[in-house]
Amino acid sequence: MKSALVASMLSCVLALTACAHAAPSDPADAKPNGGDAARPGQPLSMQPGDEVTLPDRSRLRFVAVTADSRCKPGLQCIWAGDATLEFQWTGSDGKKISVSLNTPAEPSKSAGTWTFELQALDFAEPPHATVQFQAK
Repeated sequence: MKSALVASMLSCVLALTACAHAAPSDPADAKPNGGDAARPGQPLSMQPGDEVTLPDRSRLRFVAVTADSRCKPGLQCIWAGDATLEFQWTGSDGKKISVSLNTPAEPSKSAGTWTFELQALDFAEPPHATVQFQAK
């Protein structure tokens, strides 16, 4: 009886360990860090400080949310507000370009051979932005 209990507990521990190390099922749940590779057309969930490597070896880093006047959930506001996010694109040659995205005014901008589009920004702390990129 004791060995069956120990075997059962061991099975549970192994199953939980496997779940904890499983890859996210939704690409938007993937959190880039340390220059992880990104694929065009796939949404990326990024927070300030995150950096991804693009297929041409250029990099995109989420610098900060520099302005946020959006109406928080559960509040009644006269104006929906907007948010401005700063990114830095670094070309494979080392050239750096600041990319400023604003919701809703300018949710997409280009740098190098890529167009970046802000799809969502949550109210978490730190904030998570969902960004998608495509070749120009």
